[in-house]
Amino acid sequence: MSANCQLCGADRCFGGNIAAPRPALRRATPLALLLLLAAACGDDAGSTDASTGDATSEATTGDASSSPTTSSSPTTRATDEPDTTDATTDDPGVVGPNFGLLTFTLYPADAAGAPELLGMAGAWRTAAFTTDDFYGVRALGLHFPRAPAAADMLESHEPQVYEWGAAGTWVALGNGVRLAQAGGDALACLELVADSYPVYFSDDAPIFDPSCAPDPSRWLPATAYDLVSYGGETFADQTRAAAVTTPTALVVTAPAIDEFDFPLAKTADLAITWQADGGAGDRVVIRLLDQFGKQLVVHATDDGSYTIAGADLDTLSAGPATLTLAREHVTELGLEAGTLRVVARHEVTAYPDLF
Repeated sequence: MSANCQLCGADRCFGGNIAAPRPALRRATPLALLLLLAAACGDDAGSTDASTGDATSEATTGDASSSPTTSSSPTTRATDEPDTTDATTDDPGVVGPNFGLLTFTLYPADAAGAPELLGMAGAWRTAAFTTDDFYGVRALGLHFPRAPAAADMLESHEPQVYEWGAAGTWVALGNGVRLAQAGGDALACLELVADSYPVYFSDDAPIFDPSCAPDPSRWLPATAYDLVSYGGETFADQTRAAAVTTPTALVVTAPAIDEFDFPLAKTADLAITWQADGGAGDRVVIRLLDQFGKQLVVHATDDGSYTIAGADLDTLSAGPATLTLAREHVTELGLEAGTLRVVARHEVTAYPDLF
């Protein structure tokens, strides 16, 4: 394994200097550390020629020695594969050809001692995204594949490193994106990851303008936000009033999410329950990852309960695991740069010990 591994680096945002790469870890648990070491620090990480856009391998470490990009205001753009399931769509007519993704997630404090956190990250590409969680990509260097479109259909995925692909498929379309409501704004600012990949990220590293710092109090449940895409020198700033809606906060009632390392038999069914008070267009996504990164994922009907069968649990490795439950609201917006897919999420994390 490479001895020189950084999970993420941020180089800078709009307005200023370049800062040293800074790790952005949320979960300081054995599972997270193993996932990060296995997924982010492979010996044979692929290299990409940014000048040609060719990639010898699309697997990446999530490292970032970023470089600043000049511009005066923020911008974003979004879309994933053309999957509009559970998405609210706003198409004003003239829409660019690119794909964009913006993830806006509130992580409540959890049993591992992690504090409340706002995760906001996005990017524009000429190729479709295969994830709805770009914060997981940017902050952790991990790939969380999209949940199945069909409700209550469980899928299994082997451990995956996010495939950044050819640098030429990533485009800087403006310099930031803002989500605004009466209680305050959240801003993701432009940075260049690994000197090749323009992304939009909310962080409090010294390289970023202070307005780019994530503030969990700016994420409010069941709230409409204005989206402002700052075009910089690329195109005029665009605003979509009250276009993005956050989901209702997810309240989990079982299993015991406030108990760290609670025992979970691999051969027994896992009954998961929550308050079924989601709003129109909200959905629930459940993931269970073992210590090596293999994961089960399901888009569960938001009716307050879902059971993972023991036969499925038994496909995971024994040991520390991570269970996440997220209520999501997906909105797709037609912008001059392209179609922006905004995924607002409230994600609760639990830490079972599989045996």
